[in-house]
Amino acid sequence: MPNLARVERRPDMDALTDEDRRTLDKRFDANAWEINIDGRRAEWGAIDEVEVAKAARERGPAGWFVKKIIYAGERYHIGIYFGSEELVLTNVTLEAARFVVQTIAYYANNVIRYKGLDGLVAVTGN
Repeated sequence: MPNLARVERRPDMDALTDEDRRTLDKRFDANAWEINIDGRRAEWGAIDEVEVAKAARERGPAGWFVKKIIYAGERYHIGIYFGSEELVLTNVTLEAARFVVQTIAYYANNVIRYKGLDGLVAVTGN
């Protein structure tokens, strides 16, 4: 399984839309000691795996309405697993997901397995 490759420079929020910035400011924080999602935290050394998945949507009119009108496009979930616990950042755009995963790769001080979309972050191994 691939692992996150260390990122030498902290990702820049300039590529994010104002809405993405507001969402991440409210729901996501990362510093040298820990990651915090929706008020729950995990220390970097405890994190085992990160997974990014496309948010499932119901087929039919209700699913179309949520995807196109409420969220204005595809959304993604980011799962961060540590021991028997998890943090999940739900319903973010692809660019917000890229920013979060690259931030994790920047701060991580241990090997973290990665599962999910290709191209969001550099990985090592297979």
